[in-house]
Amino acid sequence: MRNAGVEDRVQRILEQHMHNERMLDAYWQWATNPTPPAAGYALEENCGFIATNLLLRYGEPAIELVTQMAAECRELRREASVYDLQQAVIAVLNGPVGNELREGILNRINQPIPERRLLAAWLVSRARWAGRTGDDAWLAGEFDWSLGVDLQSASKDLQSPLVRTLYGIDGSQVDLAREALLVGVVNRLLYRNVSGRMEPKMRPGPRLPLARITY
Repeated sequence: MRNAGVEDRVQRILEQHMHNERMLDAYWQWATNPTPPAAGYALEENCGFIATNLLLRYGEPAIELVTQMAAECRELRREASVYDLQQAVIAVLNGPVGNELREGILNRINQPIPERRLLAAWLVSRARWAGRTGDDAWLAGEFDWSLGVDLQSASKDLQSPLVRTLYGIDGSQVDLAREALLVGVVNRLLYRNVSGRMEPKMRPGPRLPLARITY
């Protein structure tokens, strides 16, 4: 059940950033942190990962931006639990406030270069294989936890001669997971378990309308 008061507070904060795609991106990453509550969330440790994802994606240093985002989240944590805040951020960014973030990702996916066309085709094929069809079909989103794993094991899907025929590139040479990271379909974030073991994991970006993907 959503905490309406917390969501209203998060809504007001994020509305201040609604035309700042990088800040919205940072908030989405903060909210989809894979480290569980029992392992302490690893919020501070993930700030470096968030900044790196933003640098790769936008080509601009993001340390000051992530520092500001983390400070705003610390203030919000005085009013609600981390879990409630994460759920509120996701809910708000899935609405109109997150439009600039989604549009930015779609623009990068739809760039007319072979690697992006191949990524788009793979994403659409995966969504259809999962039974997502019709006007409301989508890809990525906060519940698509297997997306990162599927991307990292996608090389075998790209070895068909048809890929070279359609896109003019050797699919086996394309790092699909990195392409997805660069556009914002996934984020590389820190996972820490309760025993302290740490490893990076790919977590999905915001939900995107399948009808807006071109390939």
